[in-house]
Amino acid sequence: MENLTQSESLDNLIDALAIEPFQLEDEYKELNATQWAWVIESLTKEQRLILWPHLDSSMLSSILSELHEDVRQQIVALLPKKDIEATVCAGTSVEALDILEVLPQKTASNIIKKLSSETQSEVEASLSYEEDEVGRYANKHVYTIADDALVSTVITAIKNSDTNLESNALFVVSSDLKFLGEVSLNDLLNAPKSSNVSAIVERSDMVLNDKESLIEASKAVQSTQKSLVPVIKENGQFVGVFSIHDALYIFQEFYEAQMAHMGKVNDEDLFSPVLTSTRRRAVWLGINLLTAFLASFVIGMFDKVLIEIVALAVLMPIVASMGGITGSQSLTLTIRGLATNQISQGNLSALHKKEFYVALLNSLCWATVVAVICYFWFENSVLAVIIAIAIIINMIVAAFSGVFIPVILEKMGVDPAIAGSVILTTVTDVVGFFVFLGGASIIFLW
Repeated sequence: MENLTQSESLDNLIDALAIEPFQLEDEYKELNATQWAWVIESLTKEQRLILWPHLDSSMLSSILSELHEDVRQQIVALLPKKDIEATVCAGTSVEALDILEVLPQKTASNIIKKLSSETQSEVEASLSYEEDEVGRYANKHVYTIADDALVSTVITAIKNSDTNLESNALFVVSSDLKFLGEVSLNDLLNAPKSSNVSAIVERSDMVLNDKESLIEASKAVQSTQKSLVPVIKENGQFVGVFSIHDALYIFQEFYEAQMAHMGKVNDEDLFSPVLTSTRRRAVWLGINLLTAFLASFVIGMFDKVLIEIVALAVLMPIVASMGGITGSQSLTLTIRGLATNQISQGNLSALHKKEFYVALLNSLCWATVVAVICYFWFENSVLAVIIAIAIIINMIVAAFSGVFIPVILEKMGVDPAIAGSVILTTVTDVVGFFVFLGGASIIFLW
């Protein structure tokens, strides 16, 4: 893979997945868990199912942990319970927690009972926190030393330990596990061997409360020069550590969500099931519909001025608005896929197909709602049918535009995040008004 770009490697794998029986080339076996997660998120559901059995079993827990929650949930739902159990038990407590969070509560509880005592204790401790509290994600598998231990004893223990120290600092706790401070490896090695650790411990004010929010904790970690920051309870008891790597990951997720907030699809998998995507987006389409009707109501206040075309003028914003929000959802998802290199020539058609079906189902749903309201509002069944057809066509065109526009803009060297929404709004407005008013003109004036 060294001589190929990410896009070329992905396209080659997609081509190979279409050939039966599938064989995983040796060049892909060198990928790590993070790289495999990227590959899997770039594939359709069917392709993921073909690929999964060919992955290294020792990496499965790490791969699942690296995946976005939508994809992780999809894959776990398709695996036999015994395979899920084996994967969870083979992973670290952090990986186990990520997988358990997407499982039904009963299944998760049964698997937790089969974990090693140490992993089980760490997982249960993490689950006692809310999802946005730093204590839930603090690394509890960290090397600590007792304050009353001899320096010589600690040095010997470290030399004989298999634990990989992640920083130059060791965390010191009391007999009742209260956090007391830190000791650098340099100070430890240079201290008198017969002295206690308490004599060289450095008190640290830079600690995180276990109930602190993830975002605030991440900001605090980034403002320090430390790679690891201790997390403690209100009573001072040591919980674990929060790393700079954790903080950067949280910020990446946070800003990715901010980038995608307009379409409310920030956490959606590129190839999540159509019904799942339809249901998730339908909520925001409903909210958008309410605001669209509000705009229509305001226009309707001036119906005497608009005379015969009052109904058309009142309903015009609804057609444009429903197309606009549909297009922005597809646009946001596509821009995210382009930014993470998850969209290539090999999977672009699959994304088009998925977005078409999502738009079709949502448009049928909301076009029906609008048509019914329109019928009772204006007592005109023909007008109700016209606006329903206009909404369906505009939403489908908007979905296609939401995928095509950023792809074309990127090929032209234009940032789709900046120009995409402007072009999309123009497309949805022009198409929506043309279909709606054009259809009405044909029916009512000819």
